[in-house]
Amino acid sequence: MNAATEKVNILLVDDSQAKLLSHEAILAEIGENLLKAMSARQAFEVLLKNEVALILIDVCMPDLDGFELAAMIREHPRFQTTAIILRFRGDDDQAGPIARLPVGRRRLCSGSVVPELLRAKVKVFVELYRKTRQLERFNAELELRVKERTAELQRFNEELEQRIDDRTRERETALAQLFEAQKMDTIGRLTGGVAHDFNNLLMAVLGSLALLEKRLGAEDQHCRRLLQNAVQGAQRGAALTQRLLAFSRRQELKPESVDVAHLVSGMEELLKRALGHGIELSLNFPNGLPPLLADANQLELALLNLALNARDAMPAGGRLMVSAAAESKTHSGADSRLAPGDYLRISIVDTGVGMDNITLNKATEPFFTTKGPGKGTGLGLSMVQGLAAQSGGLLDIHSEPDAGTTIDLWCRGRRHPPCR
Repeated sequence: MNAATEKVNILLVDDSQAKLLSHEAILAEIGENLLKAMSARQAFEVLLKNEVALILIDVCMPDLDGFELAAMIREHPRFQTTAIILRFRGDDDQAGPIARLPVGRRRLCSGSVVPELLRAKVKVFVELYRKTRQLERFNAELELRVKERTAELQRFNEELEQRIDDRTRERETALAQLFEAQKMDTIGRLTGGVAHDFNNLLMAVLGSLALLEKRLGAEDQHCRRLLQNAVQGAQRGAALTQRLLAFSRRQELKPESVDVAHLVSGMEELLKRALGHGIELSLNFPNGLPPLLADANQLELALLNLALNARDAMPAGGRLMVSAAAESKTHSGADSRLAPGDYLRISIVDTGVGMDNITLNKATEPFFTTKGPGKGTGLGLSMVQGLAAQSGGLLDIHSEPDAGTTIDLWCRGRRHPPCR
């Protein structure tokens, strides 16, 4: 049953049982709930227990007349807007107290009860009550909807602000990465140009020293030793330029099919001598590893550099593990930095002191080193990164303080041409 057809309560107050029955008979046709009371006390009991739309009060009652009862009802906050009809005989001395009731709250009915007129008035007040309740429910629903929409708008604004903050941070991160890439590219170009010219000068020096060595006699050992020292210095300078060129990605690589397990096995004695007696070397290369496309000489140099860095991170001794595994990357892969294709991942894991986030972020920067003056050029990891990038792969480093370091060198499989 909806609000428009739900029955409402009408209270009939009269000290006469006959009059109550008469009013009940007259109002029965309107189809509402008729509640009855024969005194002011009973009337208040009914009012406090029920929601009443209209009160019909007889003026003449022995204990408390209708005027006093209507005034008492109006003083209660709950019934200040409840419609009241007072039955009186119509003479002036009785109409006076009615006129003193608050305007808009007094509902009058003449003493001669005409059934049609009484029913008509009651229907008007009942309909007014229904409309008022419908309006109150509508206002409550509207207020609830407004609160819900306001809450939705607030949530949407919060989500929008969060998205804007996220996009702003992403943009700032992208700009910082772009700036870093531009800086590294500028450094690489400058380094590559200087290294290329310096390498040409060193080749001229080495060539001249080689010619001079041929002209020295066997008896001139002192000059020959000086010449060999000069050759060794020039060769060290040439090795440094090779690192610079690898970092700048301008070195001419000679990619070939490389069996990484065979290559590392051939380096095992060299790696052990480079690591020293306090560090255990462990090699793990499963059978059936596919070959990779790389410059074998540069790959050997890169692995040796990584081993030396690991040695320096384990001054009290430790363990160095070198392994490899075949990997395939797709567009939906977890690491979007790698193009889709087949790769060989070479892992170098040490049990050294590790690196904090600040050092880790700067590890591959050119000329950055944590070693003392004269103990390192800071180009080792830069050279390895340049070799990996020029070979179509990448260098990935994971490290934590006192938890060691893991370096993954990703190289393209042999079925893919090398990137230049």
